[in-house]
Amino acid sequence: MGWSLAGCSQWPVPGAWEHPDVSAPGSAPVLVVGNTGDPATPYEGARAMVNALGKGVGVELTYEGEGHGAYNGGSACVKKAVDAYLLDGKVPKSGTVCK
Repeated sequence: MGWSLAGCSQWPVPGAWEHPDVSAPGSAPVLVVGNTGDPATPYEGARAMVNALGKGVGVELTYEGEGHGAYNGGSACVKKAVDAYLLDGKVPKSGTVCK
């Protein structure tokens, strides 16, 4: 991964790092799945997104497993929770942990 950053080291335009406001007061719940063993997307980012979406909007589902991505990654618990959310609008309790 480090080698891919080397191509940007001499980029002639300065970068900008902005965090847009993603809060969504009054929105329907948004399910955010965080994977504790994801080598590409840090788990802490899922929790930060849940907090940024706001109380009552961001719903955190934790997958204690390995790999990039949790859905269809072998956890029946994650698959069931995500399917219920997407297909039936059923939201798991925030803080639910799947293995």
